[in-house]
Amino acid sequence: MTEREKRVQFWTLNAASFLAQLGFSTVNLALVYYLRYSLGASATIIGLAAGTYTVTYLVGCILFSPIVRRFRPRHTIEAAMLSIAACFITIVHTSSIPLVFVLLAIYGFLLPLQWPQMETWISRDTEGKELSFKLSAFNFSWCFGISISAVAGSFLVTIAPSAGIWFGAAILLVVYAIIFIVSGLFPGIRAVDAEASHVKELEKAERDHSTRLRYDSWCAIFLVYTALSVILNIFPLYAKEGMLIGETTSGMLLFTRGVATSFSFIFFGATVFWTFRAWLIYLAEALFAFMCIVFAFSTSTLQMGVFFFLFGILFSLCYNFSIFHSAVGAIDKGKRMVIHECMISAGQIIGSSVGGSIYQHLGWRNVLLTLGCIGVLFLLFQIPLHLAYKRKGSLQ
Repeated sequence: MTEREKRVQFWTLNAASFLAQLGFSTVNLALVYYLRYSLGASATIIGLAAGTYTVTYLVGCILFSPIVRRFRPRHTIEAAMLSIAACFITIVHTSSIPLVFVLLAIYGFLLPLQWPQMETWISRDTEGKELSFKLSAFNFSWCFGISISAVAGSFLVTIAPSAGIWFGAAILLVVYAIIFIVSGLFPGIRAVDAEASHVKELEKAERDHSTRLRYDSWCAIFLVYTALSVILNIFPLYAKEGMLIGETTSGMLLFTRGVATSFSFIFFGATVFWTFRAWLIYLAEALFAFMCIVFAFSTSTLQMGVFFFLFGILFSLCYNFSIFHSAVGAIDKGKRMVIHECMISAGQIIGSSVGGSIYQHLGWRNVLLTLGCIGVLFLLFQIPLHLAYKRKGSLQ
C-alpha cells in the first residue's frame, strides 16, 4: 500500500466511524421517544430494548468473531451497513413492541461485522505513539458523531419520533457507499487482507508484548459505559418527566458531554503521559465514583451540564486506557478489540437494563448512587490485586 493510499484509508475509516456512530446514536436516541410516545412503552421496557441490542452484540462478538475475522474488513463493514439500515427501516413500519425487540436483537448481532473490524483495521501494524494517535483520531471521529446525534436526534424527534430512525438508516447507506467507492478506487485498500490471515503471518516473526494493565483498563471502560448507557437511554426520560425540560435542552446537555469527550480524545491522542499508568486508571475510577455520588443530589440544568462535561472528559480517558492497552504490544489486535467491545457491551447492558428498572422504581438519584457504589466496589477489588502482582514483579 502506498503512502497516499494509507492516508486515504486513515481518513476514510475516520469518516466512516463518524457517520456510522452518528447514524447509530441518532437511532438509539430516537428509539427512546419512539418506544415511549409512539408505542407507549414503560421506562423498564425502554431500558430492556437498549439492553437487547447490546446483549446480542456481546454474544455476537463472542460467537462470531472467529468467523468474521476470516473476511476482509471492507466486506463485513459493507454488509453491516446494508443489513442494519434494513432493520431500522423495518422498525418504523411496525407498531409491535415484540417485533421491535426482534429487530433490535438482529441489529446487535450484525454490529460485530463493523466495530471490531474497523478498530482492528485502523490499528493494524502500528505501535507506540503512532498507535495512540490513530486510535485517538478514530475515537474522536465516532465520539463527535455521538455529539452531533444528541442535537440532530433531539431536533428530529420534535418532528416525529420515527424521523430520527429514518435519518440513521440513510446515514448508514452513505457509509456503505463511501467504503464501496473508496475500496474500488484504490487497489491497496481493496487488497487489505482478512485479520486472521494477517495475524498468521505476524505470529511467524513476532512475539506478543501485551501489558497486564489491559485488565484494569477493561474495568474502567465497563464503569463509564454503564453510566453512558444510563445517560443516553434513561436521562432523556428524567429530563422530560423529572426536570420538566424539553427535548432540545436535554439534547444540548448530551451534546455538552459529547463535545467534552471528543476534544479530550484530541488531547489524549497528542500526549502519552496516561499510558502504562496503573495509578491513573484507579484515580479515574475513583473520580467516577465520587462524581456519581455527588451529582446524584443535583437537580438543576446547570449542575447536570457540569456533570456531563466532567464525565465526558473522564469517559475519554477511560476509553483511551482500554483501547490503547488492549492493542499495544499485541500480535492479535483483533481479539483484543473484540474483548474491548465486549466490555463496552457488558457495561451498556447493565446500565440500560438495570438503570431503567432502578429509575422506574427508585428514581434518577438512586441510579447515580448505584453507579458510584459499583465504582467503589471495583476499586476495592482491583487495587489489592494490582499490589499482589506488583510484589511478584509481573505487571507486564
